[in-house]
Amino acid sequence: MASTSWRYAAPALLSAGLLAACGPAGPITLAPPASSKVIRSAPEWFVEPRAQAGDLVAAATMTSRDMQTAVTKARTLAQADLAQQLGTRMSSLTRQFQEETGAAVHSEFLTRFSQAVKAVSDQTLRGARVEAQELLPEGRVYRAYVLMSLDLAASNRLLAEKLRADEPLYTRARATQAFADLEREVEGLSQRLAPAPSR
Repeated sequence: MASTSWRYAAPALLSAGLLAACGPAGPITLAPPASSKVIRSAPEWFVEPRAQAGDLVAAATMTSRDMQTAVTKARTLAQADLAQQLGTRMSSLTRQFQEETGAAVHSEFLTRFSQAVKAVSDQTLRGARVEAQELLPEGRVYRAYVLMSLDLAASNRLLAEKLRADEPLYTRARATQAFADLEREVEGLSQRLAPAPSR
């Protein structure tokens, strides 16, 4: 009797095993643990991002089950990094301007300077460029690597132009070391980025 029961039970057990094998392999993790294979497959420009003269750069990586979503997430993360770098730089410049001009006493100048800085920062961030991009399968998800850059030379040049256009602000700013440093940097970057003369 026992052997008869096993004869009928065996196909059922086999079917259950096959169903389990064909079923879902568990939840998909969008943040798989790092492995030596993942680290080795990362592009060199991601591991050691290099900036060209006059640029800020940021490298980022993100994963998703969808290829385009992985790329979009990586770009968003890189843009946030660029915004933070630019914000830190501009905040330092604003603080230096405030200290050197005593603008805290004359808040109108500080407000106008801050407005110029914000306008330039916003315009610069809109010009963020994708320098390199790579998409790799990683288990059951896709991993996107993105390298983005900002033209800091153009940002500095635009800020100098905005300050010159506001004569009272320019008169106050040009006596500061902060503005002298800004103009010197603009001039230096312009010379470095100028095309070499043809022979």
